[in-house]
Amino acid sequence: MARTRAQGRQIPPKQPTTQNDFVRSASNKRSRDELEDDDKSAEYQKASTSDTKKRKAKSSKPVDDSIKRTADRLLTKYGSLPLSDLGLPNPSSPDRDNILALIYNAMLTSARISHDLAYKSVKCLIEAGYQDIKTLTKSTWEERTEVLTKGGYTRYREKTATALGELAELIHSKYDGDLNNLLSKADSDPARIRGLVKEIKGIGNVGVDIFCDAAQGIWPCLSPFIDPRSMKTAKQCGIGDDLHAIWGSVGEDAEKMCKLATALTKVRLEKKEGEFA
Repeated sequence: MARTRAQGRQIPPKQPTTQNDFVRSASNKRSRDELEDDDKSAEYQKASTSDTKKRKAKSSKPVDDSIKRTADRLLTKYGSLPLSDLGLPNPSSPDRDNILALIYNAMLTSARISHDLAYKSVKCLIEAGYQDIKTLTKSTWEERTEVLTKGGYTRYREKTATALGELAELIHSKYDGDLNNLLSKADSDPARIRGLVKEIKGIGNVGVDIFCDAAQGIWPCLSPFIDPRSMKTAKQCGIGDDLHAIWGSVGEDAEKMCKLATALTKVRLEKKEGEFA
């Protein structure tokens, strides 16, 4: 039987080319795995932030030398401030550009996509100047999609480009153009901060965990915090899963705790646990 011209070639599915096209065609359903990750993270969050004052109280127990030695090794080899390699002028400062960059990191790296591609896409957003809320606000949906495509974030680029536009609107309408104002709205309470960050489209419990890991260095009220996946890594590396003990091993210093959380994430992603076990 003769094949028609249409049968003889593969016709690629039509892709949305404008924001309106995408909004009409995009699905709002989240994958079962994403929901399961959020559920697990929510359970951990309840346990780790339910009594913040007690958690931050000075421990009466001396710091275990073996835990401190291993924590020091982790900090020396893999510890760094989040996004410190992406060209931000002063990543240790709580300025609004840094906070917005950390939100991008939480939004993109919490998606079910290669961490390397997600991090490259965060870098592309920063190179495009989107950590400046003014630049983000002026950007078009097509421009944001192009930046994400450059980073390899093709699977979620349209949905994320839309979310970034909505993020700019939220920052202006609720936080007067500066996400640092989220702290005052939350009265610097970690649980309330989590709730407000989750209002950002594209960030669930896993994304909030990533944000808290990274932001505690410049928002010390979030310390001590280690996300549940990194806490498992901490136990595998020999520093245990007692947050009080780990907090004491870094001298109850928020910036060091942030760097340790970053180190544990790197060890987990690069499967380097054997170096410390």
